Amino acid sequence: MTKVRVGLIGLGRFGRLHAEVLTSLPEVELVTVCDVRPEVLTEMATEFGVPIHVSDYEVLLTGTAALDAVLIATPDPAHAPMAKLALERGLHVFVEKPLATSHHEASILARTAREVGRHLQVGFVLRYEPRHAYLKEQIRAGRLGHLATLRLKRHVPQAWFHIYGRTVHPMLESTIHDIDLCVWYIGTPCQRVYAVDRSFLGLDGPDTSLAMLEFEGGTVAVVDASWLLPAGAPQTTPELGGTIDASLEIVGTEATARLDFLNPSLSVWTREGTAYPELSLWPHLMGSVRGALREEVADFIHSVRTGQASTIASVDEAVTGLAIVEAIQLSAHEQRPVQLTEVMGQLPFNRRATDATTS
Repeated sequence: MTKVRVGLIGLGRFGRLHAEVLTSLPEVELVTVCDVRPEVLTEMATEFGVPIHVSDYEVLLTGTAALDAVLIATPDPAHAPMAKLALERGLHVFVEKPLATSHHEASILARTAREVGRHLQVGFVLRYEPRHAYLKEQIRAGRLGHLATLRLKRHVPQAWFHIYGRTVHPMLESTIHDIDLCVWYIGTPCQRVYAVDRSFLGLDGPDTSLAMLEFEGGTVAVVDASWLLPAGAPQTTPELGGTIDASLEIVGTEATARLDFLNPSLSVWTREGTAYPELSLWPHLMGSVRGALREEVADFIHSVRTGQASTIASVDEAVTGLAIVEAIQLSAHEQRPVQLTEVMGQLPFNRRATDATTS
């Protein structure tokens, strides 16, 4: 295979970042792009020199162009149906997180990928971020000893709640990254979850969620999510329009590790305020998008070219993460501990289909 022929579905903020990465990789040919907004579609196709652009993803996936792989960067509810059709078409699939909006859907996708013999990778970009990857290597080498506790925090702006939070639980939107880190770092099955949701803004759905996850072997992780950061918080991700206040602490029997996203060495003071540019995830440097986003897409392309599964990404762990999210939602709703076996293999629990609110 000379170049991997890729189609890109979804041209929002993340879709644009992916388009920049794909067109900068020498082993990739971005053949076609897809978006439901005609003006965005035409603009992006022209900007990136893409020969084919369509507004219907089914047209893209059923023969408009000869493709090897597709990258999906659409709103969350579209991930599962698009990925399933792409796999059935015989394409390799990269899909932004989360893989689906339920464990049940994700399980079907993982099974379909195995049946058709295609790579299915989920965009958990923190696995490719140098600091998080370094911690994984330290854990794998045994330098932290047995992991006792993990504490993970991810707070995002109130403004994001109005965009995402009305329809997506905090643990499914941004904090799915932290749940994935727990699964990746700890490496044993999650057995039980206890969670609490709160709605301090008085809007539909929780704006705050805290969960305790118990893993086989005794490791306990505490995950803290909220959508309450004020507009004046330091800007870390201007391309996403806000701040990510994230931190991680791992306590092992041999060592303790801490990582704080809001403790950078670079700050920029302007008339509008202070910014702490985040330069490890997807910075624009030297004319293209660099960082972890480029590394994860390059890893996917390598799998497509070589036929070798990624040693970093894991679709099975992505499926597990969604089971944990559903257990968190069920626990918060029913105010009790939930065993993972209660949600594994069951239809998804949908808190928004109930009439109860925890506040």
